[in-house]
Amino acid sequence: MSTQPLNHAFEASILSNSQYRRFCELPACRQLSDEGSMQLFSSLESRVISAGSVIYQADSISERTIYLITDGCASVSRPGHNIYAQLHAGDHFGLYSFLDDERQHAATIKAVTDLELLTMNRAYFDLITLEEPQLGNQILRFMFHLLSSKTLEVRCEYASMHEFETAGDY
Repeated sequence: MSTQPLNHAFEASILSNSQYRRFCELPACRQLSDEGSMQLFSSLESRVISAGSVIYQADSISERTIYLITDGCASVSRPGHNIYAQLHAGDHFGLYSFLDDERQHAATIKAVTDLELLTMNRAYFDLITLEEPQLGNQILRFMFHLLSSKTLEVRCEYASMHEFETAGDY
């Protein structure tokens, strides 16, 4: 029996998925090939979170899951503090606790609007790396890209703050 029709049907089902199309438009996905983006997307779990729901609390034990927002808005806060950031489509959270199983969540993440998320649990990722090392490697590169983007963002914010602070010092 040929798997060719099955592969075409699988590809067609992914290509027709609206969340997949939004996923492909995210900055972190632009460097992926069509085949790579389909493989990565098919390894992620789709979740819908209702507005007002808390996804996780600051200082809670990690479920070791990374979350990628494909639609909606979430707030980021610390206990006793106001919201200090908002996350939108293309943003991710939970990556550090995904990578470090001893890390607790640093912030509370709450859905401001209904959220569409793509998630991956560390146990599933570990299984992928054993069974499909090439896909596991691709996922690692994707996560490295997410980390690199976040590092660049933090460096730019730091440089702007430093420039503002020292603007009058000559």
